[in-house]
Amino acid sequence: MSSALTWHNLGEPRGRGWPAEAMDRRYDRLPAHARHLVPELVWGLSRHASSLFHEFETDATELHARWEIRGPEMVLGHMPATATAGIDLYAHSPAGTLRWAGSAAPTGLQSEAVIAENLAPGRRRYRLYLPLVNQLADITLGLPGGTDLTVVGPGGQLPVVYYGTSIIHGIAASRTGMSLPAILGRRLGRDVVGLGFSGNGKMETALAELLAELDAAVYVVDCLPNMDADLVRERALPFLRTLRAARPATPILLVEDRSYTNAWLRPDRQEAHAASRRELRTAVETLLAEGETNLHLLAHTGLLGEDDEGTVDSSHPTDLGFLRMADRVTPVLADLLVAGQHRPLTADRVPG
Repeated sequence: MSSALTWHNLGEPRGRGWPAEAMDRRYDRLPAHARHLVPELVWGLSRHASSLFHEFETDATELHARWEIRGPEMVLGHMPATATAGIDLYAHSPAGTLRWAGSAAPTGLQSEAVIAENLAPGRRRYRLYLPLVNQLADITLGLPGGTDLTVVGPGGQLPVVYYGTSIIHGIAASRTGMSLPAILGRRLGRDVVGLGFSGNGKMETALAELLAELDAAVYVVDCLPNMDADLVRERALPFLRTLRAARPATPILLVEDRSYTNAWLRPDRQEAHAASRRELRTAVETLLAEGETNLHLLAHTGLLGEDDEGTVDSSHPTDLGFLRMADRVTPVLADLLVAGQHRPLTADRVPG
């Protein structure tokens, strides 16, 4: 099978905020100088290829891939190998939308697989999403002889930079293209830099400084799932002031935490949600009183739907949960991305 293929390097990935010269490894998500600035666990998680992708054009009617991962986490208890260490292919349709085309699961630390075959003839653009919960060492694309491949860069639009927890890391999607940053990127037609760190995303000031290095269209901060009220009280204002001092004009969207889907019968969880949200809203009110005009708050209501069916474990979204989150977040981000970004806050996005 592979003897008739030509293997292509895909260059630098999209969805990564920093340029190649800033990185230690190609598929890291934080730059090399972050190693000594962030908690050790965050640095390790930043080496996962979550939300990164390659985009390319080809006239091939079948696509093969070889890829190598560095870590052993092939399957998690609530997440299959197709997502933790697999790859996921989307194609641009004639209507201009990105539609799913194929995926491949790993067979070991080194894998080779057919991603898609028997495709309709014609040259088209593809997007290949990379493993969510593993360090990717390398990936190449195999195409039949006589076909060609052109790597597609990001274009001139500023990215959305989305900072958060395991949920933004992509836990527990069924495949790599179903993480929230990936879905938002397809819906918005804009690269989304996904800086989700499982078990983390706790508004360390160092992370605000790193985010501020990126020229973003919008910053999204979605950290409450891993922060209790005391931690929000301690860190929210310093984090936001640090980011705002470096980026005085960029919209910042704060997202309240999704409710645990069994919180309706867990008073302890109801109280924890209420307390952390109250502290976040207090921080927002403080900044608004100081004259902040481009800080936005998205309420938790409906982030996972209203039927408690959107998670695998009460906390982490399934594909259904991620789609529902995208339904809530997409229109808010689309509104912030229009030319008139400095508009009054709507009722959906103010403390109340």
